[in-house]
Amino acid sequence: MQENWGALSAGLPEDILKAKWAGDFKGAAALIEARLRDERLPEAFKESLKMEKIILERLPRDYPIPRGEAIARVKERIPDFTEEEFDALELAGKLDYIYVMGEKKYFRRFLQTLLKVNTDLAVRASAFSPDASATLDAAIARMKEKGRSAYHARVRHTVYIEDDAFVPGETYTVHIPIPMPAAQMKNIRILTEDAGMTVAPEDQAQRTVCFRETLNENKRFTVEYEFDNDVTYVDLAKPGEGVVYPAAEAVKPGDLEELAPHILFTPCMRALAGELAGGETDPLRVARRFYDFCTTRVTYTFMRSYLTIENGSEYAALNLKGDCGIQALCFITLCRIAGIPARWQSGLEMEPPGHISNHDWAQFYIEGRGWLFCDCSYGGSAWRKGSLDRWNFYFGNLEPWRIVMNNDYQRDFFPPKRHTRIDPYDSQCGEVETETRGLTASECDCEWDVIELTEID
Repeated sequence: MQENWGALSAGLPEDILKAKWAGDFKGAAALIEARLRDERLPEAFKESLKMEKIILERLPRDYPIPRGEAIARVKERIPDFTEEEFDALELAGKLDYIYVMGEKKYFRRFLQTLLKVNTDLAVRASAFSPDASATLDAAIARMKEKGRSAYHARVRHTVYIEDDAFVPGETYTVHIPIPMPAAQMKNIRILTEDAGMTVAPEDQAQRTVCFRETLNENKRFTVEYEFDNDVTYVDLAKPGEGVVYPAAEAVKPGDLEELAPHILFTPCMRALAGELAGGETDPLRVARRFYDFCTTRVTYTFMRSYLTIENGSEYAALNLKGDCGIQALCFITLCRIAGIPARWQSGLEMEPPGHISNHDWAQFYIEGRGWLFCDCSYGGSAWRKGSLDRWNFYFGNLEPWRIVMNNDYQRDFFPPKRHTRIDPYDSQCGEVETETRGLTASECDCEWDVIELTEID
């Protein structure tokens, strides 16, 4: 089936919507099948229902925890935690849940979110480190002093199939994300040499290495690469001194356009953009107001699979929460509505001595300064911790510990996948498929090893 995720913007018929959010996923799927057989239904709406069938299959996987177990998990970390506190957190919108056949089931990473964004709970759980941001602050201070910062990195990325999911004799196609040229990314070298791998061209919007192999025994697929990341410090409180990254890709029409289903100029988002901008007409100040909203009023939370969310930017605006990618989508959408070119950038984040994980952020374009960076997730974290200096830094800047693997959202691989991706919108961990289906997130996984991360002149 050729997937058309943009069709999700059509919405759902009322009866299917009721069944979905009551947690009657089998009933909702049966209603969808009945609608798909109805010759009166327009093809555009049928496309939406086909995508919704995939969501219904994925959604309950992200919410496996009943209330009693959820409270017990918190009490394991915080013995004096009470049910009344749990109810108060839920009422405050700090616990993510859905109904499954009328019973509340909580998000599989709800506890990580609670401890990440609620300092009082983190302290009670002995999970709070007041010096966790010291490395970032020191790097930012050096970058301001020198006017730039550059690091050479060498990384090994491994994707593997879980033994329980492996089928001997099956042909597997494995895509592993790799670095791509960007304003801050230079001297990229793919160090792995394998006659059986296909390396996507450097201008591929979501760049990968692809392996395709028939396996009688399970194996691990690995690619190793190196690159330089060189970033320039810009102080946006001072008058502009020219374009910050002259070699950056020029503005494209898509940098101002909608991209269904997650970047849509809905009445809600248009109203929000107008309210935040007020009477301001300077694009830089308008973008700053959008950043302030996404960092001070939208709270970071771990998110369920993006595949199960119909509109990421509006999700952030309406629910006032979201992870790095949802916050970036909200910022990008607001900018584009206001006529400010904005685009996606994502990949991995590294922090010395060797932490590495996936991450998303945004770019926006200001005449006379060119493309600038915006990391709402890092900015929001700084604001919550009272670090106004770091909060201001991430409007316009990034530290040099990033690996850019994607410069656009919702784009195909090269060669393209034939079956549903784990994440059809972004790419950081890797994707695996057989001849007949795409593997799920529980059936495959990845590892990263930072072999070298060295500051360079």
